[in-house]
Amino acid sequence: MSHDDHHPAPAGDGGHGGQGFDQRLGGGLDAHANPPPAGAADLHERAVPTATPTRRSGPLRNPEGILNPIQDSEYFSEDPEAIERVSAHIDEYFNQPLDIFPFWETEGKPDRFHVLFARQIEERFPVDSDLRADIYAYGRRVFDALRVHVLVKRLNQALAMAAFGVLAVLGPTWFSRWTGTDMAGAGLAAGAMLVAFGLWWGVQQILFIQYRFRLENDSYQLSREIVQRTRELQNLFTSGRAMADQAETRYQQDGKAWGQRALYLTRLTMWLGARMEYLEKYVQMELWRVRRERYWMRWLARILTPLVFVGGAIAIALETAPPGHDVAFRGLQALAVLLSAVVALLSYFRWQTPTSAVQDKLGVENWVRYASLDVDNAVADQVRRDKERLVEYRALTRGGR
Repeated sequence: MSHDDHHPAPAGDGGHGGQGFDQRLGGGLDAHANPPPAGAADLHERAVPTATPTRRSGPLRNPEGILNPIQDSEYFSEDPEAIERVSAHIDEYFNQPLDIFPFWETEGKPDRFHVLFARQIEERFPVDSDLRADIYAYGRRVFDALRVHVLVKRLNQALAMAAFGVLAVLGPTWFSRWTGTDMAGAGLAAGAMLVAFGLWWGVQQILFIQYRFRLENDSYQLSREIVQRTRELQNLFTSGRAMADQAETRYQQDGKAWGQRALYLTRLTMWLGARMEYLEKYVQMELWRVRRERYWMRWLARILTPLVFVGGAIAIALETAPPGHDVAFRGLQALAVLLSAVVALLSYFRWQTPTSAVQDKLGVENWVRYASLDVDNAVADQVRRDKERLVEYRALTRGGR
């Protein structure tokens, strides 16, 4: 939907009641009388956020402060330009109105919700695009591995059935000529079918172990990256909280400067908490996609498994018995169909993608979670201490008079 199709909604009386309006909406409020806060103004060069996060390079858009010592972080720099750069990132989240009608959509089919959500996160938190790119790539690798696993299972099922059909034909012909009797040839062919069944089982088991090992290894690697990033965000959050009080001795004679520094640090700590919250939400969204894809792939397996079995069984049943070997051939034919049915059942019910391969190895319980930051109480506690000190100061000054 184009910008001209947007319809303004009445703004509330809050401090940011007008930030939902900009020049795109074409009316309602005077932008000069009630200007939007920094970061909320309409940007004509606003880039369309990508639905698939990519790793960025450059000093500004890198997740500055991450993987660096906290004391060297630009987040806590006193340089006005550094503060402005970080504040611009903070504005990208706090001062950007949510697009009720996303500006990048056309008159065609709207984006899927996970695409809409991913685009909004990409625009609001570009500094974490590197980790989101790893999370996205992980989800796609899980899905690709699942597709390969399902198709290989069906291919192995078809190959096993083909082997049973060939052995059913060879039993009363080639094997019988080699052993001298139909019964011996049929017995040898039946034994060969069981050997083929065992080989199929062994190959499938090896492939499944490799498949599961790959899932677990990818999950473990991603978990390490998330643990590292969330712990660093937690350390930055804790440092930002503490610095507002630690600066008291520095600003003894300059309350306004101390207030401005505390204002910036408070916004910074809230933004760091928001970054961790949206990392969690992005992981949740990608794993939701993985679970949905797994669900539909299981339905695909439910359809393909009987189709492969029916097609193979028909091919086996259409084989004609060699002249003079009808009894032995029909017995081997029945055994081939029976083993094919066993293969079909086992190939569906066994070697399914284990949820634990992802869930356990991700080790979510080891991550630093957004809830553990306790952002609301952290900020409220800062205000509480300031109020208490203000009252104590007033009481002391009145007592001195």
